[in-house]
Amino acid sequence: MTTTEQEPVLSVSGLTIDLPRNADRKHAVENISFDVAPGEVVCLVGESGSGKSVIAFSVMGLLASALQVSRGSIKLQGTELTELDDDAMRALRCTRMGMIFQEPMTALNPVMNCGDQIDEVLQEHTDLSSAQRRSKVLAMIEQVHLPDPERMYSAYPHQLSGGQRQRIMIAMALILEPVVLIADEPTTALDVTTQAQILQLIRELQAERQTGVLFITHDFGVVAELADRVAVLKQGQLVEFGTTQQVLANPQHAYTKMLIASVPRHEPPVRRVIADDAPVVLQTENLAKRYVSYGFAGANNVVDAAVDVSIEIRRGETLGIVGESGSGKSTVARCITWLIESSDGKIWLAGDNIAELSKEQLRSLRRKVQIVFQDPYRSLNPRRTVGQSIIEGPMNYGISHREAIADARELMQLVQLDPDGLDRYPHQFSGGQRQRICIARALAMKPDLLVADEAVSALDVSVQAQVLKLLEEIRDRMQLAMLFITHDLRVAAQVCDVVAVMSKGRVVEYGPARELFNNPQHEYTQALFEAAPGRHFEFAR
Repeated sequence: MTTTEQEPVLSVSGLTIDLPRNADRKHAVENISFDVAPGEVVCLVGESGSGKSVIAFSVMGLLASALQVSRGSIKLQGTELTELDDDAMRALRCTRMGMIFQEPMTALNPVMNCGDQIDEVLQEHTDLSSAQRRSKVLAMIEQVHLPDPERMYSAYPHQLSGGQRQRIMIAMALILEPVVLIADEPTTALDVTTQAQILQLIRELQAERQTGVLFITHDFGVVAELADRVAVLKQGQLVEFGTTQQVLANPQHAYTKMLIASVPRHEPPVRRVIADDAPVVLQTENLAKRYVSYGFAGANNVVDAAVDVSIEIRRGETLGIVGESGSGKSTVARCITWLIESSDGKIWLAGDNIAELSKEQLRSLRRKVQIVFQDPYRSLNPRRTVGQSIIEGPMNYGISHREAIADARELMQLVQLDPDGLDRYPHQFSGGQRQRICIARALAMKPDLLVADEAVSALDVSVQAQVLKLLEEIRDRMQLAMLFITHDLRVAAQVCDVVAVMSKGRVVEYGPARELFNNPQHEYTQALFEAAPGRHFEFAR
């Protein structure tokens, strides 16, 4: 554990940032104070809108023009950043401060190869020759544990995996050895094993270079793995600050206690028993999907996205499919919901083999399977009211407008939203509320099977807990079968009766959730469990 008695590399004191008029509160952050010492990791945690990213952007001098620092101080090794002009701040970025953003695909330039993007930092801030810069970039690519540095130098962002792109971002941020590294949710979108690798990489580089790290996250498992000290933010206020052990194992503030209580456990709860005679809603037999790309010489790339997948879900049961990106989870879900039509194998829905149905029969059956996607904002039409989005499906199947609206109002109550919100637009709701609206839209079709494809992965821990509880309540009340796709083992442990673990398109382990989590048999499952952040930390309960 790093001592904080050293002179801080970053010192924030009394920071207050005003929001524009007519905002939901006066200040984005108010009277925030903390230090980051050399070689120390300070984590900022809190729900969306708590001010975490605002603090990070204020340190980097990247605040939106509508936001203004009205009071307080930000010092980088004694230099007052709030008094510097744009040119002076630009000179500090990368040289003494570096930043890793949440989504590398949008942060990286898609038309420049990765090596040139790292080299751009050196061109801007050093007098090194072209050969010296190339040598330094290749060394940095190797230092962030990317294979074949020459190939990675020439690769474009779309040719790399999510974890590889994030490593390029880390290389770019650290190429000039800054004294402070700011990481804004850099592992949120990554698989559990890739996430573990990135966290380990940040720890290694930070310890080796004695870099101070300001790490922003809403994942308490990541906090437990990485942080030396933790700052908890609520609506722009710093409500608790202390060592990781103090804050996570013995929280003092009610808000911190609520957040930690919302963290899903790795241990599955004792679940109710599904009756053996419960009707099977969905069954697949040897489901397979192969993608083939063709060049001038014929087929040149074959990917087996799903291979011999056989599963079944009974009424009132939740089957979870877990695995890393590329494991085939979403491919299976899209085959089942007929978003991918040309698959091999058999799919039965309520006893009907969908491959044998006519288009008209398939259209009639389609309403029985509904899907909730990962990003609710992209799932909803921004130009339609949420009411219009909810009633569209039922009306396409012959339900009158009056009846559809009445059902929509009931569904809004079911998902714990005000029915008067039907006349509002998606942007007028929070992320968690939008996901509830997507659930209501799916339920409007009165399905037998609800497919949730990473439906809570983008949500804050407290909102995630609320949505998971809501899904369970709805499943039990309506006796739905549910297919739950996730890469988060903690989430799967909390909601799934049965779990299928997928790797490279195949189901490698399949069984009751409690048995599988308590005694995983396959080495891939064991590796997933071991990589889960915070697995061995004792959170306050």
